[in-house]
Amino acid sequence: MTLSGVLNSPVVQSAEWTSSELDLVCEQVLDCARIDRVLEPHRVIDDALVDRVLQIAGRCAAGEPLAYVLGWCDFDGLRLQVSPDVLIPRPDTETLVQSALEVIGSRPVRLLDVCTGTGAVALSLKARRPEIDVSASDLSPEAIEVAQANAVRLHLAVRFFIADGFEHAGIYDVICANPPYIAEHDSRVDPAVIQHEPRLALFAGLDGLAVIRRLIQDGQSHLTAGGWLLIEHGLDQREAVVELAQAHRWSHIQTLQDLAGRDRVTRMRKPYA
Repeated sequence: MTLSGVLNSPVVQSAEWTSSELDLVCEQVLDCARIDRVLEPHRVIDDALVDRVLQIAGRCAAGEPLAYVLGWCDFDGLRLQVSPDVLIPRPDTETLVQSALEVIGSRPVRLLDVCTGTGAVALSLKARRPEIDVSASDLSPEAIEVAQANAVRLHLAVRFFIADGFEHAGIYDVICANPPYIAEHDSRVDPAVIQHEPRLALFAGLDGLAVIRRLIQDGQSHLTAGGWLLIEHGLDQREAVVELAQAHRWSHIQTLQDLAGRDRVTRMRKPYA
């Protein structure tokens, strides 16, 4: 079968891969780049590889996330190992990385990434700013194992530790978090997400704010004066997050939008006095 024939087959079409997901399959399974699909659509593909692509497509069409099928995903230019023990990093979370880079500036800060999962945010920040001191934590031992494996493979010096919130945390200049923030009975959540991704990384109480509430309440105890707390949250949670930040006397409260223009990250600063 030709490359074009494989990619246009009914099974592959039923997987409904995004452009970036199609790129990932082609690179990892067929060893071809996007330009190859344009210049060599009639390239003959080995039968074993055709079967592999069709098998992957069939699993995805049945609802299994491509990242779990392949064992990898891309985030902010990094290829990360993933497993069903960790949430699959989303492009929306790159907003958290960009916001952190803004507050870091040119300073050699100490940074903590809470609820790190795959280590995506911590590793991305360390890759972009090698001089900063980065630590990261997660409640899940399995997630920490995945994050550590990513750090080793990418040769990035990030310290990972198991913790619930700020347990075992020291004092930092910047704290980032992409915590669970979905309400327990939110009917808008994709059933495939609920079926395949870890509940621990998704749900946070009846209003989705259980973890965020703790981070805002306790965050100043783990920041230097003028230090920043940055939290990713749901697109309809900005008002609640801002109110919590105001109630706990944070300053410089600001919400940033993701690439789709949706409220995604709220950052706040510990007052100097």
